[in-house]
Amino acid sequence: MTLLLLLLLYIALGALLAWPCWLLLRRALRARQPLRCVQPYRPHLPQADATDAATPPSVP
Repeated sequence: MTLLLLLLLYIALGALLAWPCWLLLRRALRARQPLRCVQPYRPHLPQADATDAATPPSVP
């Protein structure tokens, strides 16, 4: 009887210790994934010049 209780205690202790370890492992694996960009980088698009910007009208 005591062997069964001791085995149950070790199983419960293992489950309690494995839960935070699993959370840390999942967080570390998620951190290794590349970030998703909202807009993909496209180097072949022309760059906007400063002259293309809207300028306020000049005061006479």
